[in-house]
Amino acid sequence: MTAPAPEAPRTVVRVLPADTAPLPRPERGLSEAALGQTMIVLGLVAVWVLSYLFVFSDFQQGHAQHRLYAQLRTELALGEAPAGAPIAVGAPVALVSVPDAGIDDLVVVEGTTAAVLQQGPGHQQGSVLPGQAGVSVLMGRALSFGAPFKHVPQLRVGDPIDVTTVQGTFHYEVSGVRRKGDPVPPALTDGASRITLVTAVGEGRLAALGPSKSVYVDATLDGDAQPAGAVAAIDPQGAPFAHDAGFTTLAVLALALEVLVAAVLLVVWARHRWTPLAAWVAGVPVILAALWLVSSAASRLLPNLV
Repeated sequence: MTAPAPEAPRTVVRVLPADTAPLPRPERGLSEAALGQTMIVLGLVAVWVLSYLFVFSDFQQGHAQHRLYAQLRTELALGEAPAGAPIAVGAPVALVSVPDAGIDDLVVVEGTTAAVLQQGPGHQQGSVLPGQAGVSVLMGRALSFGAPFKHVPQLRVGDPIDVTTVQGTFHYEVSGVRRKGDPVPPALTDGASRITLVTAVGEGRLAALGPSKSVYVDATLDGDAQPAGAVAAIDPQGAPFAHDAGFTTLAVLALALEVLVAAVLLVVWARHRWTPLAAWVAGVPVILAALWLVSSAASRLLPNLV
């Protein structure tokens, strides 16, 4: 009789509870956190600046045009629109239509400074009004505030330009397109009238985002011109690509920045007194309004044709 075989040793497996606690995150230093917050703020500022220049400034110009059109229409009906200097800066003086450039009854205002051209095309002081004997110069932006003269450089010889003032409606035909440095048109004969549209164009792949060169579109009146009225003195702040960095602009910008800082501090105070949602609902419109004021004032520091 054989002896029973010895039993194999048993292996005991111990199951330990798994540690599901999250791994500790390395603490960020103060400089790293500040850098992250700074990048976020700079990103938001960049988004706002681009949104204002390409979108919101269009609404600002459209609102100004609506108001100016109603004013000029009334003055034309009453025969009270200006026909010569002195003319208040920013006052409406004419309606211009350039079908081939997408311009339809835009109001032209007196002056060509950066602040004035936020409202629409401007009549350069020192030149006669459209329709009068001599050379009349109109300037318009190519990028921001509705970009009313964006497509003006694409005009060709023979394209029509119609201008209405208190002295009537005048029909011009484009006679040439030139850049800065090109030969200027010959001097006008007595009683003739020319209108010159001035705007900016860019170069290279990002031409549409960076107008940097002035372009001039000359057009000759088809018909009889009216006698030239009194002409105002030339404003150096209204030259092509001039910017407005005067005391008034800087004062308005400083005041707008103070309003913006006060609005931000008000929202911070409200977050501690109210719920965060209530603070943001009440504070965001105030902050946006202050940002709008700052952007409108700061845009005057840019060249007037951009």
